[in-house]
Amino acid sequence: MTASNSALPQLSADEIEGGAPVAAALVAETAALADSSHRQLESKAMTATVWTIGSYGVAQSMRMVSNLALTRLLVPEYFGLMGLVATLVTGMRLLTDIGLAPAVIGSPRGDEPVFLDTAFSVQIVRGVLLWIAALVLTLPLTHLYRDHRLATLLPVLAFAIVIDAFQSTNLITAARHIGVRRLVTIDFCGQIFTILVTIVWAYTTRSVWALVAGTLASSVFKTTVSHMPLVLPGRRNGFAWEKEAVHSLVHFGKWILLGTAFYFLAAQADRLILGKLVSFTTLGVYIIAFTIADIPRQVILQFTDRVGLPFAAKMSHLPRPEFRANCLKYRLYVLVAGGIILSLVVNGGGWFVTHAYNARYHDAKWMVPILALGLWHTLLYATNKEILVALGKTQYNAIGTGLFAAAMFLSMPIAFHYFGLVGALVCVAAGDLPLYIVLGIGVAREKVNMWRQDALATGIFLVMLAIGFGIKHLLG
Repeated sequence: MTASNSALPQLSADEIEGGAPVAAALVAETAALADSSHRQLESKAMTATVWTIGSYGVAQSMRMVSNLALTRLLVPEYFGLMGLVATLVTGMRLLTDIGLAPAVIGSPRGDEPVFLDTAFSVQIVRGVLLWIAALVLTLPLTHLYRDHRLATLLPVLAFAIVIDAFQSTNLITAARHIGVRRLVTIDFCGQIFTILVTIVWAYTTRSVWALVAGTLASSVFKTTVSHMPLVLPGRRNGFAWEKEAVHSLVHFGKWILLGTAFYFLAAQADRLILGKLVSFTTLGVYIIAFTIADIPRQVILQFTDRVGLPFAAKMSHLPRPEFRANCLKYRLYVLVAGGIILSLVVNGGGWFVTHAYNARYHDAKWMVPILALGLWHTLLYATNKEILVALGKTQYNAIGTGLFAAAMFLSMPIAFHYFGLVGALVCVAAGDLPLYIVLGIGVAREKVNMWRQDALATGIFLVMLAIGFGIKHLLG
């Protein structure tokens, strides 16, 4: 608020003596400035939304083409093996995630050099320590999953954490100011580079190392580009360790750390548990099904990370009724777009698997609709979470993800025992309902109630499903 006040017109002594007319003029001018700033922010957010959704559509198309090529070059077992190793590495990331990017985006000091350099230094220290932890855990995890290939795959793939740790904070600054176009361009070029490396390596070696090489290539590309002024303007990072900045980052991230730890256990429970219950071949088919079904959720996550959180953070100072009205407006657009994509995946995902993938992956066709249906409430709470983060109320996410993790680890083994893989997949689809409920309660308690809009959006989604089912039935 202090920064915004400095932009207001200053009054002279004569004007102050003028009394009420001058005060009224000041109020009117202030309101006009605020309204103009608000309209600019809305316009920027809408433009960023179009870029985010459009770019993600292109990215998913490229990823799908890549997957189709790779499934013809590699056996399902390699996707299962890589899925498990990637899950373990992701777990190391999330179990130590203090939310540096959200902390910088939401902090009043988010543009100060010493604050950014401290965040950069914390990021590097964390990355190096995580890789050392990966080296220590490699042998126990190799014994746990009884596959000697983990002994080399895990430490090599985990080195991507170190590479990512050296990414410039200019990436975060661009996100803070909703600079979606530059971020989209970087991701697009990085994806092309990654796909080329992966496919060439797979064609040459026909081994699981092609998937590892692609992941490392992605990290090297993004880290390198983040330091190029012509691509991403900004200052070069140096090393700093300001105690106040460290305290601010850690204080903000304490609930995020707990929340992301629980979220990893919950969101990756399917692969961790299925990795012990089924073969790597079956796990690989499941991962392909999950990748297809997960497209709508990824669209929403792209929006919330790049547009939703920065937009909500810049609007969080408004009176709560006005803040809620703006959130409801843009949230409905996003949910309708997500619902359209989700209904397409539910009704057409199985057909796509049958006609596009190699016969070795056709068992994924019955998995896709089950997993996709369970994503609707996920779309609902994904937008709520960023509102709470912008308001600094991250404890709700920690509580909800804790219940989510407990539900997954308790229900999946039992469901698999009695109902097989179908039962386990139903648990995957419904396991995050506790998180939806807790976050819904959270935004309601913060006077940003979303329950009515959730009911409206759900009704629209059911109509979309029915229309899609009718069209599918007519087409046979």
